[in-house]
Amino acid sequence: MAGTSAQGLTFSFNNTTLFVTSVQVSDTNDLVDGSHLGIAPGARKEYVGGFATDREVSIDYISAVVLAAGSSGALAITGPMSFSGSATCMSASVGGSVGDLIKGNATFRVA
Repeated sequence: MAGTSAQGLTFSFNNTTLFVTSVQVSDTNDLVDGSHLGIAPGARKEYVGGFATDREVSIDYISAVVLAAGSSGALAITGPMSFSGSATCMSASVGGSVGDLIKGNATFRVA
């Protein structure tokens, strides 16, 4: 079975296009303990999905662009994988060293 390379991704946030070297999309859902007195002794707990899920997108990129934490806008990923939605930048940093590329990373919470 052939894999899919992450190269060739196009990433844009709030009308800013970035050269992304790594991307992670994750979903989390707070599970609510639905256990009750009718569960047999020694049985496993029952969990039910919470009311909402959290979706986060984390990227590493090459650019001198500093994304502002707290800024919101449209997020779009196209290429071998695609994803889009309204997002708010939770954290962002950019740095570089002598003889290296200027690199940054950012994490977004998607609505």
